Amino acid sequence: MTDSQPPDSARTSALTQSSLGHFLWMFGGGSVQAVLKIVVLMILSRLLTPSEFGLVAAALTIVALAEVFGKIGIAPSIVQVETLTQSHIRTGMTATLFSGVVVGAIVFVLAEPLGRLYAMPSLPPIVQVFALLFPLRAAGLVSEALIQREMGFRALAAITVVSYLAGYAGVAILLAVLGYGVWALVAGQLAQAALQSLLFIAIGGFRIRPGFDVKVLGGMLRFGLGTTLTQIGNYVALNVDYMIVGRLLGTAALGQYSRAYLLLSQPANIVGNMADKVLFPVLASVQSDRPRVARAYNKTLALTAITQIPAAILLSINAREVILVLMGDQWGAAVLPFQIMVSALYFRTAYKFTGTVLRATGAVYHAALLQWIYAGLVAIGALVGARFGLAGVAIGTTLAVVLCFSNGIIMLNIVFNLPVSTGLHALARHAALGILYAVPLYALHSIADEMALAPLPTLGAGCLLALCIYAALNLLWPAALGEERKSLNAIAGRLRRR
Repeated sequence: MTDSQPPDSARTSALTQSSLGHFLWMFGGGSVQAVLKIVVLMILSRLLTPSEFGLVAAALTIVALAEVFGKIGIAPSIVQVETLTQSHIRTGMTATLFSGVVVGAIVFVLAEPLGRLYAMPSLPPIVQVFALLFPLRAAGLVSEALIQREMGFRALAAITVVSYLAGYAGVAILLAVLGYGVWALVAGQLAQAALQSLLFIAIGGFRIRPGFDVKVLGGMLRFGLGTTLTQIGNYVALNVDYMIVGRLLGTAALGQYSRAYLLLSQPANIVGNMADKVLFPVLASVQSDRPRVARAYNKTLALTAITQIPAAILLSINAREVILVLMGDQWGAAVLPFQIMVSALYFRTAYKFTGTVLRATGAVYHAALLQWIYAGLVAIGALVGARFGLAGVAIGTTLAVVLCFSNGIIMLNIVFNLPVSTGLHALARHAALGILYAVPLYALHSIADEMALAPLPTLGAGCLLALCIYAALNLLWPAALGEERKSLNAIAGRLRRR
């Protein structure tokens, strides 16, 4: 095998094919996994106790933070580098395995003091077993990056679903039925990680052999450090409001707030995270062609607007029904926070793409700066808002999301000279069209209230009306929906065929 990989022609060919098809595979895999998670949670919640789930959740917060350091940004650098060589692959494999073993050992040693910090005597043994996750996941990171770089999104989608279903779900449910309690969840996590890495290596090809090149490693770490700083900032942004709510408002308020956030984050995560996985390698392959990068970014913003703005309006108006149908009567305090936070659904999805563009073009330290500013804004918003209860926290963190999106737009436009006017025009246009959704949906909801209609049919009627409004606009006023209408219709058509 020659030292230089031939990715350029293959990646250019892949880029000229439909990136829409790549997104559909990732979107499909993410959606299937999301449904599976709900089903598996329903089963396990009847077999295990809340305290057992709580122990594993606490352990996984430790794992999540440690894993950021364990990955050291090597895998994204393999996706982003313009000319990939065997030295990159072998050095990356050696570095990630070494880091995984070292971080796993550190977590194992720190398990006891971390248990005292959390005031959970049963936590240390779980954390010590979870230390195995780091070398297990590290073994497949480079193979995963190679599949992503070569646009193997069908394979990534399949691995996502199979590893969760056969790994986590199969093992956790079986052991829970057999009475293993909390260890059923632990074993499920380990089985999923092991199966996922094996599938990555098998499908990515057995090209992975240890090697080491100091110069290559230095270049990868320069990119990787910026990626790691970004991920740490993201970790802080996603958890600091939980810490503040739990500390200042108590565990019951934290439960209501966290469940509200979990619900509203699902549409943003499915669209945003799946699109990020596709956009990152696609944009990295044309990173020096800034006009092309700008067009892709603006098109993504427009597609986000045409989908997330109507969804935000629908969910805001029917917030009570969403909470009651999915969570039950005891979660009534989550309705107002959910309603506030879901109103900014567009911004919660769109801000992720700014980081994607920055990472794909190598500006990882700008991406890190943007993420840390966001973390600071979330902390300030939560601290100030906590004086006014959960609604205040929801308002503060929502403003932080909007400001983060605005900061990213300014950074791309001024610092990197990437025009964003097309995407912003699409945002303004669909925000104005929102009135055509809001008035009929609000009227329908008021009628349902007067009729004392149950939550489920009320929510179902709202969803049906929203679809009818889009269909009417698509038929009678297609120009108002813009060019993104064609892409959205193409997505719908492909989903029906597949």
